[in-house]
Amino acid sequence: MARDKKKGPGKREPIKDKKCRFKRLPRYGRVLIITFSAIITAVAIAAAVFFIYINSINNTINSLNSSEVENILTPIESPEEPVTILILGRDSRDTEDEMGRADTIMLLYLDPKDSTGSLLSIPRDTLVEIPGHGQDKINAAYAYGGEELMIKTIQDFIGAEINHYVTLDFQGFIDLIDAMGGVDITIDRPLVDEKSGANLSPGDHHLTGEQALAYTRSRATELGDIGRIQRQQNLFKELMAQKLNVQYLSNVVHYFNILIESTRTDLEVLTILRYSKAALSFDPESFGTSIIPTHSDWIKDNTISVQIPDQEEARAMWERILAGEAASRYNAQYSEIDTIADSMTEDSVYTYRIKV
Repeated sequence: MARDKKKGPGKREPIKDKKCRFKRLPRYGRVLIITFSAIITAVAIAAAVFFIYINSINNTINSLNSSEVENILTPIESPEEPVTILILGRDSRDTEDEMGRADTIMLLYLDPKDSTGSLLSIPRDTLVEIPGHGQDKINAAYAYGGEELMIKTIQDFIGAEINHYVTLDFQGFIDLIDAMGGVDITIDRPLVDEKSGANLSPGDHHLTGEQALAYTRSRATELGDIGRIQRQQNLFKELMAQKLNVQYLSNVVHYFNILIESTRTDLEVLTILRYSKAALSFDPESFGTSIIPTHSDWIKDNTISVQIPDQEEARAMWERILAGEAASRYNAQYSEIDTIADSMTEDSVYTYRIKV
């Protein structure tokens, strides 16, 4: 009787048959399989390394960020919603107090859906009510209580709901400008200031980080701090015009890593990447810049110079920004002789040229 060659239950096919089938694959097929496997492995390794790298940066951010600040920020549900970011610039060399005072105070409003944005600056000498400390210059809020107290002060002052904050010291500013290859500006009058280090003649200039800092810190013009803020805003818009493209935004993680030692923020890297992608559709020319209206005065027996704000108009300006309108009802907030909004007529035209 012939032996039954039928395979029993669970009996496996000889291994040699499988090898034979594999060997029968065309050579290009084997190459494709090996190449595809190598690509998958490389992508997996790269993704793991990127995740570890991003996570390490986020851990550093979280270690610098206090829970108290997180509790007073207004959360947003998605990166497609309008966002308000408080930008603070501080002098890391300050010795007046432990935290130092905020030298630059800006509210950056971005609406990704409409690709619009606006920058509202608050002069550092603006006299405001600081919770728990009475009336003082607004930049003192940072010295008294860091970002938490500064956010509370601004919220009370103009009613802004702040979603995120970024605090950058001057060395970080220098490092960022240098990492981006500098910035081009044009000025129409000499800017010489021994205190800030600015020494620029009229014309076109390519500024390094140190030069850009001196340019934005100088108060050696007729408008003093207001002129300084105008130069800050001008530099901000120039950075947008020159650097807001794929080439630079593709390096945003690299820039963030450079700034990690000189920056305090609640923004995590992936959130910044999402905002950076949305920012590609922004038109720098349509980006609004404004300064809250103030006038100069003295307090404490004429020993301290301050800026007295028009708080009602400042709140109205912020509401107009949120509504997608021009912040100021006037063609100019300041003239060469420090004219303030109260002395202007709404819907009238004023001849004005920013001195940068």
